[in-house]
Amino acid sequence: MEKVCIILAALIFSSIYSLKLSKKFNIPTLIIYLGVGMLAGSEGFGGIEFDNAGLAQFIGNLALCIILFSGAYNTDIKEVSAVKKEGLALAFAGVFFNTVLVAVPIYFFTPFDFFGALLFGAIVSSTDASAVMSILSFGGLNIKDKVRGILKLESGTNDPMANVIIILLINIIKLGNIGIIQGLVFLSLQILVGAVAGFIFSKLTVKFINKFEIKMQELHQLIILGSILFTYGFTNILKGNGFMAIYILGITLGNTRLSYKRNMGRFFGSLSWMVEVGMFVMLGILVFPSRFLAIWKLGLAVSLVLIFLARPLSVFITLSKSGLDKREKLFIAWGGLKGAVPIVFATFPLVEGIVNAELIFNLVFFVVLLSVIFQGMTLPFASSYLGLKETKSKVFEKGDLENLEYFEESLVKVKVRNEGEVAEKKISEIGLPKDILLILINRKGKHILPKGDTVIETGDELYILGESSEEIENYITKALETINSTDEKQQA
Repeated sequence: MEKVCIILAALIFSSIYSLKLSKKFNIPTLIIYLGVGMLAGSEGFGGIEFDNAGLAQFIGNLALCIILFSGAYNTDIKEVSAVKKEGLALAFAGVFFNTVLVAVPIYFFTPFDFFGALLFGAIVSSTDASAVMSILSFGGLNIKDKVRGILKLESGTNDPMANVIIILLINIIKLGNIGIIQGLVFLSLQILVGAVAGFIFSKLTVKFINKFEIKMQELHQLIILGSILFTYGFTNILKGNGFMAIYILGITLGNTRLSYKRNMGRFFGSLSWMVEVGMFVMLGILVFPSRFLAIWKLGLAVSLVLIFLARPLSVFITLSKSGLDKREKLFIAWGGLKGAVPIVFATFPLVEGIVNAELIFNLVFFVVLLSVIFQGMTLPFASSYLGLKETKSKVFEKGDLENLEYFEESLVKVKVRNEGEVAEKKISEIGLPKDILLILINRKGKHILPKGDTVIETGDELYILGESSEEIENYITKALETINSTDEKQQA
């Protein structure tokens, strides 16, 4: 037990330090975590024996739910709305084209049969949100908003499409009697049921939170965590795609007015980071590096086909009518990083006992390593070479309220009583001292920015800021006896 705790602590500290290395040397954090896992595995210094593909798939799916939800929750719908056509086209049509373009050479030059080649193509077709964001955000790569938005939207939404195609192909390989019409219906229902289920469960989650009026942010976090697990599981029972439901759940909740919304974003961001590190290390332990010696030539050839042929062609075909210029399309093609998602998807054939499943897994792992190293480390150069690096600093940026935490002891929430003289008066008429500010009014769930001519109504909750909470309470007691200040202090 003690050794496990020390190992976990070392992983946490090393993951934080790896951010600094990632930014300094343009090394995607994914490659560091996978490397740690391989070193900790049975063929590394750690000697940890782990070859349970079923358990790895289970843990990987749960981790992907958290990572996918966090990315969607922290996505501003306004940021991606301008590029929704391009991003969604790459997420759906782009995945299909990429699958076919990879499958053709795989079928003719490898041991895979037709559907096995398609299965491999589908597994490596999705870009990885974690790998992309580790470069765009944590790596400090500042590119033009339009291109950034397309890459973010694509990487967050193409996993469900790839997952659906993989499930369909595995069923075809195992059952062998699924027709084209039946397959298209399956694909459509998976996506549609997943999207509708995610939207419905997001609305139910908001109603649940609002109905019970829970004031503890920790319970809000647990409610949403429970909603993630329930949405994924129940959507799969309904024969929908759980990952699609999770993405819709996250982006809907993230763009809905909720209490403690910013803190929940931070919580799920931290949780996502933790499960991401654990998942990458686990996948690194699962692989046997010595087996790369037998497939490195084939792996290199497949990687070159994917990076220089399939991905660029799928991007240019999909975005042919988008209005993007050649430089932007080239960068989007180069920015299609692979990551943990294809590796998790590569465990599906292993669990289902598909022919050549072990070869698929090792090839996918090898392709991911080359993609992350080769493409990930050269993205900053590519953005500069193609003239897409943003050189102008933004005049306005979203504020970070963490630096205002010291105000939390100086912020008091009070409620206006119906028998008081303050009710039905303008703010300018109640004589607030200069060193006390009324910063917000909550009126039946609607937030109002107060002005001098704003009329205070009975039942309003007033958020008052001063030098200290004691100063505000003294003022309320002496000068505003018409306000019921028995409510608790509001933690900012």
